Amino acid sequence: MDASGAISERSITAPSIIDIHRILDQKDERLVSAKKGGFNLDMNIDPYLEKIGLGPSKKLSIKELNIFTRQLELLLSTGIAMLDALDALEQAVVSEKLKNVVQDLRTSVSQGEALSAAMAKNPEAFDNFYVNMVRAGEASGQLPNIFNQVRDFVNRNMDARKKVKKAMRYPTFVIGALFIAGYIQISVVMPKMAKTLFSNMAPSDLPLPTKIMLGIGDFLSQYILVTIFGAVVIFAIVKYIINTPSGSLFWDRLKLNIPKLGGLVQAGIVARFGQILNTLVGSGVKIENALEIASDTVDNKVFEKSLLKARRQVLEGVPLSVALKSDYMPEMATSLINIGERTGALALMLDSVAEYFTAELDDKMDAVMASMEPILTLLITAFVGVFVLAVFMPMVQNMVNMM
Repeated sequence: MDASGAISERSITAPSIIDIHRILDQKDERLVSAKKGGFNLDMNIDPYLEKIGLGPSKKLSIKELNIFTRQLELLLSTGIAMLDALDALEQAVVSEKLKNVVQDLRTSVSQGEALSAAMAKNPEAFDNFYVNMVRAGEASGQLPNIFNQVRDFVNRNMDARKKVKKAMRYPTFVIGALFIAGYIQISVVMPKMAKTLFSNMAPSDLPLPTKIMLGIGDFLSQYILVTIFGAVVIFAIVKYIINTPSGSLFWDRLKLNIPKLGGLVQAGIVARFGQILNTLVGSGVKIENALEIASDTVDNKVFEKSLLKARRQVLEGVPLSVALKSDYMPEMATSLINIGERTGALALMLDSVAEYFTAELDDKMDAVMASMEPILTLLITAFVGVFVLAVFMPMVQNMVNMM
């Protein structure tokens, strides 16, 4: 029941009835009655699953973040108060995850906190870049305009991800189809052929390709569950190692050094870096603070270390274009930034960096796809060739023996 006496019914997740009272007290509400629902285990394994990347994600998707940003921008541009805007947004959103985030923001703002401070409490939903952009908007009184800039950044990021997903759709389908076809041929087709076509041949007389395929088929038919379990365990171990500081650094460096793909990854990171720095600097954030925020959001440990090193050098008086020079920062990016520093148009040149490397990303993606087509064709040919050899070699050998 709220302060006006209106009674409402809803679900609240809390470990005890005391915690439910505490949650309702924060909203100036009183508990009338409650009943336990659902099924709960005392042991929560979610934190352990999250460590290896298998737990439920609390992070907002780019689509959800885009919806939140666009709707809040529209509401605030009409001139309504922040609390009223969050109330309206809470009623409008469909996603349960996003609704919970908005509820948390509304609770904090109703207690007198700034929106940026409320967002900082939820780093899984709002990264350092987002929080600092909102903070800059609060300081300048231009929050709707800031949300417009953030939305533009989120849209660019979403478009880039869509392009990558679209580019990977064909090779993923082909490789997946090869795995399925390979499993059927090795575990179903070949054993049946062995019982009919090769039944008169001793196992030791079979050609090597046939022996290999029949051996793999026997193993899969007997140990398929063990194989799947082993693959899941290996995947979990690899995910855990990659999530460690040294493991993530090694993995991010490896991605940058893979032929063809490394250039694609680099172009994507530099384009994102240019967008972030342009948005922050254009909003009045100091360059050293912008570099620190950018290091948190580039999503690559190698670039993160490089940007933090550049920040230290900038604080010592080194020009940004000089401080950013490294083995992985393209010379074109530092040259454009140098022009921006000399002409006093740094934000404009950072936008040029973002545009240039976004176009570079598209070109490199096309090049990678063009190079993948012959590789996929070669894989399909090799797969068919091995299967044909495994089937026809014993048949030819049978014919020779009969002659």
